[in-house]
Amino acid sequence: MKRWIDWLYDTSRYPGLLDKDRARTIYGFTSIIIVMVIFFAIVYSNSLVGPNATSGTLIIFYLAAFLGLNILSVILLRTGRINAASIALVIGYGLSLGLGTAERGMYSPLSGMILLILVVLSGLLLQVRGLILGFAMAMISFVFGLSVRANVPLPQTADSVTDLITGTAIMLAFAGLIYLFLRFSRISREEGLNQALQERLKLAEITTQITQRISSRMALTDVLNNAIEQIIASYPDIYHAQIFLVDSTGQKARLSASTGEVGKVLLERQHSLDVGSQSVIGRVTLQGMPIVARANSTDTVHRRNEFLPDTMVEAAFPLRIGKTIIGTLDLQSKITSAFQDRDVPVFQTLADHLAISIDNARLFEETEERLEENRHLVEQSRSALREVERLNRRLTGHVWSEFLRDQPNNMGLSIDFDQNTSSQNAEWTSGLEGAVESNQLVQQKQDQQRVISAPLRVRGQVIGAMEFELDEEGNLSPEDIDLVEEISDRFGLAVENARLYEQSQRSAQREALINEIAGRLQSTNNVETTLSEAAQSLKKTLRANKVSIRLGPPPTTNGRKDGGQ
Repeated sequence: MKRWIDWLYDTSRYPGLLDKDRARTIYGFTSIIIVMVIFFAIVYSNSLVGPNATSGTLIIFYLAAFLGLNILSVILLRTGRINAASIALVIGYGLSLGLGTAERGMYSPLSGMILLILVVLSGLLLQVRGLILGFAMAMISFVFGLSVRANVPLPQTADSVTDLITGTAIMLAFAGLIYLFLRFSRISREEGLNQALQERLKLAEITTQITQRISSRMALTDVLNNAIEQIIASYPDIYHAQIFLVDSTGQKARLSASTGEVGKVLLERQHSLDVGSQSVIGRVTLQGMPIVARANSTDTVHRRNEFLPDTMVEAAFPLRIGKTIIGTLDLQSKITSAFQDRDVPVFQTLADHLAISIDNARLFEETEERLEENRHLVEQSRSALREVERLNRRLTGHVWSEFLRDQPNNMGLSIDFDQNTSSQNAEWTSGLEGAVESNQLVQQKQDQQRVISAPLRVRGQVIGAMEFELDEEGNLSPEDIDLVEEISDRFGLAVENARLYEQSQRSAQREALINEIAGRLQSTNNVETTLSEAAQSLKKTLRANKVSIRLGPPPTTNGRKDGGQ
């Protein structure tokens, strides 16, 4: 039985609680009206005969209209068209019970109550439009009843049982309507809260996705495009979404992201609007307050876009970071009822989250740019350092080449601790040559000996090499190899310091000699004495065999002096 009732009064097509209750109300009233019509037909069956009988044709009309419209109401209800089903029920009620009681002259107070039920039922099912429809039908029935009263004799007094049953049914109908009104009000509040919760969940989902894209280090352009695409997918009433960002001058709001083919065209044209201009974007970027502009309003600031001619409502929400307006979220709809007052806080919250994401994306891109600049500077510094090191090695090699060339003998030392002998002229072995050429430690086996050769470096430049012999069984551990490397570096540093000391000593001696010669030259009183002293100083200092000094310009050809005519 329950399954049959569930099938007969099916409400599965309606997802909302309020629509489900409206559907049950229509089912219920259809059933109640059928019972009431049958009851009234039985109660007033005696009026179908006699001089005051209602014409059979009119009764058949009432019954056909009632049954046809109620069947139509059920069919519409089961196909998901609840508003059309409500209208069919109201019209069926008005034709069957409203006109049915009116044509009897409106003598009974119950007739007025039946018309009152018509008005209340219409308003309950169809709200304001239904209230107007029900009131119009009730007034038509009422005027019709008064117009035919002269032709309808006063009815005989009905028995008390009939009046009791009829009055009870009408009062139950009123009580049911009042109950339904209270129930609809409660369900409306619950659905409003549920819708608000759904909007918050939807907002939280969009915000979470935007935040995830930021955390995944997406570029600002990708963040903007994904945000507006997500908004379009989440809100069916919105058919176009775009984001304007205020440029660095603060004078222009430039289109940075837009949906669809129209968006591509606008982006290619570098569409922009002046901050503070007479447009939705201009006003929002200047005032920092959301604006909902409707195309059919007389005081709208909406400017028709040739690429978006179907826009009926444009809503713009400021993108704010503190008190700074960085841009605008612009949403457009073809539906005139879109963006009601209750929707504005939801979209503004979405715009606030989007503004934070945009600011974070900008900071991330700026940080990436700085990191790239720093990496570039570090690479330049490393290149410069490598170049300095190369020049230092080259200069060090040149200086040591000159230093060794000025030495009277090849500088070296060879000591045989077994034979207790030493030599100042160490020969260049293959190990020494290999260490110099490879700039690495070289190990060889020669005559039952292990020969270790290590380069000697000064500022990375190889200036020589050293080698020593071990027993064949003697192995060098990694620590020993590190020790040899450290000794060779310290040796290079030591000989470089020694060379610098000798160079400073020679410079000091040369400076002292120059000062001595200058002192002797300055102590002379005439030119001839000065020339003689200069020649003696050059002979003594440079061991010159002959010195010639001549003052004045050299003679020119043809016997003329330099500068002559």
